Amino acid sequence: MSSSQVRTMLEKPKQARAALMDIDGAELLSDLLRALDHDPSLISVAELQRVADRLAELAHHEPGWGWRYLRNVLNRKIEPGKKLVDAMFRLGAVLDDTPLELAQSHTVTIQALGNVRPGALILADSRLCEYPACYIEFVPRHPRQRFHSARCRELNRRGGRV
Repeated sequence: MSSSQVRTMLEKPKQARAALMDIDGAELLSDLLRALDHDPSLISVAELQRVADRLAELAHHEPGWGWRYLRNVLNRKIEPGKKLVDAMFRLGAVLDDTPLELAQSHTVTIQALGNVRPGALILADSRLCEYPACYIEFVPRHPRQRFHSARCRELNRRGGRV
């Protein structure tokens, strides 16, 4: 099998996924601009850059998008990337009164021992338990918590001896 055949085989699922989404990026951006009280056909470069900056901030996209990228999406010269489409949906959610923290969050599957309701916002980063033989990621209850359990803390203190 040649490398071009492999590349073609790998590209087909991507094309199929894009077709399933069926999102008109130009229309989505136009609707978003209208919701922000801008006329998509008359918006200035400065205003378009402010919208691009707001989208980049919301999506944690570094470096941010430029006004030309948004203008080309509006003019249907290019399709928006997945990250920009995601940012547009997030900004739309904020405009619909979704709290900013929820709009900036991402969905993950967690294992919870405590009372964590579906859709709860976890405000801390997870970390790996510092006991070398343990590979559990946990969300600390306190910023200085180093071990996921008292047992791991005690085993680490004893040097791994039970």
